[in-house]
Amino acid sequence: MPQFVHLHVHTQYSILDGAASISSLVKRAGEYGMPAVAITDHGNMYGAKEFYDATTKAGLKPILGCETYIVADRANRNKKEEKRYHLVLLAKNEQGYHNLIKLVSLGFTEGMFDGRARIDHKVLKEYHEGIICCSACIAGEVPRAILNGDVEEAEKRLLWYKGLFGEDYYLELQRHNPKDPTRPRDVIEKQNIANKVLVELARKHGVKYICSNDVHFTDADDANAHDHLICLNTGKDYDDPNRMRYTGEEYFKSPDEMAELF
Repeated sequence: MPQFVHLHVHTQYSILDGAASISSLVKRAGEYGMPAVAITDHGNMYGAKEFYDATTKAGLKPILGCETYIVADRANRNKKEEKRYHLVLLAKNEQGYHNLIKLVSLGFTEGMFDGRARIDHKVLKEYHEGIICCSACIAGEVPRAILNGDVEEAEKRLLWYKGLFGEDYYLELQRHNPKDPTRPRDVIEKQNIANKVLVELARKHGVKYICSNDVHFTDADDANAHDHLICLNTGKDYDDPNRMRYTGEEYFKSPDEMAELF
């Protein structure tokens, strides 16, 4: 059986976006024989203690993290000027855990805007020690630049992060290929475009990459319930053809499923 650890996981603490309870995720990780599992909720660490207690009780290594919102200037609250990206940060050690707490706290106290706790490059540079950084989903800085057709800008941003984190910077590859024909295919199409260039840049600059699944619910059967949750989040009717929809593949996949996917 292939080995795999989920490093991009949203629990119910990703408010109105994650639909996975910590207990169900930990149970599933144990059933799959995974040695560890991460928590990376959007902009917060609300679930850190519950997650730590549940994983250690189950004999799993807890990887404490956060999918942060990063902007050019956390003090800028001009919506027209804001370009907000995702960035996954994982605590590598105790120092990294304390720095991650600091970053998330400053995101709330100094960077809160439009319902998001935001950080910027300046504060990340100050509190990056002991943290592993991953480029995140297609909403991250590097893949977003690729999808905008600006590989030069993507390379520039990659080199900034590599310069800051060194060996602790990873490019992140995702593939959410919907099995349900009613689900949108634009995500997998964009991921395929981004992945091709990400692998090329990784080889060119000696940066390692990881494969992840953007977990938002525990089991594949939870996709419909999660769909309803997104309706609540966005204030849209379920039968609105233009509403936001996920691919239905954002569940806690097994090592075999991840190996087959990649």
